[in-house]
Amino acid sequence: MAEERKSTEQQAHNLLAEEKYQAAGELYLQAAKGYQRQGKHDRAAICLAASASSRALVLGEKTFHRVASLFEEAAQEAEAAKDLEYASMLYKHAANAYGRDNDNNSFSDCFFKSKEAYRKFLAHDLFHTDKTRNNVRSRLNLKLVAKRLFPLVTITIASLMWGHGERPHRIIFFGLTVIFVFAVCYHYGFLVKDGIPIKPNWIQAAYFSFTTYTKVGLDNVTPIGKTKVLALIQGFLGMFFIPVFLTGMFRKYLR
Repeated sequence: MAEERKSTEQQAHNLLAEEKYQAAGELYLQAAKGYQRQGKHDRAAICLAASASSRALVLGEKTFHRVASLFEEAAQEAEAAKDLEYASMLYKHAANAYGRDNDNNSFSDCFFKSKEAYRKFLAHDLFHTDKTRNNVRSRLNLKLVAKRLFPLVTITIASLMWGHGERPHRIIFFGLTVIFVFAVCYHYGFLVKDGIPIKPNWIQAAYFSFTTYTKVGLDNVTPIGKTKVLALIQGFLGMFFIPVFLTGMFRKYLR
């Protein structure tokens, strides 16, 4: 069976060289299904991607949905084979193909998966052992730390904050968390109301936190002492995250 799969894949290579793209795509898909049954996810991913690419060459004005679904399936096989960088690239190809077909929901899903696969790849490279070219196990590499840490931090924040722009509703929960945390801080601090220092109760602290975050503002209530620093930090967070939320909403729902 293994030789049969290799033979089928080789025939597909030959057809591709002869520019018989449709036939090559069918044979690549046939080989991929065989590799899937054998549990060889890495080879299945490569053949599925090759099948998608071959079909894309002959589609012209026709739908790209089949190409996109093949790229997406290839990405899933690459994930199963733990080849996360390749999976990220394949999900991106799938997203682009879905976008050409005006399937915005599938585009959004694959774009998100592409970013998540790359985030996992960065984390794996940073925190796990890998094989070198000499097939020797190597521990944490300081060069990789310098190369991977900053993009890992930024992409993780983007994932948690708004799902790489495809899950903007996450910013609402993030904002509510910020409002709650700062309300607790204000409750144990002091504010000035009508020129008189007060120790706010829970409702007053929550209301002040909400108005500070959303920039509504209260003329008769101002922070005092250490709460000034908290108010500045919260105001900056609101100034940054509210436009990000609006950008995400327009990007996703008015695409």
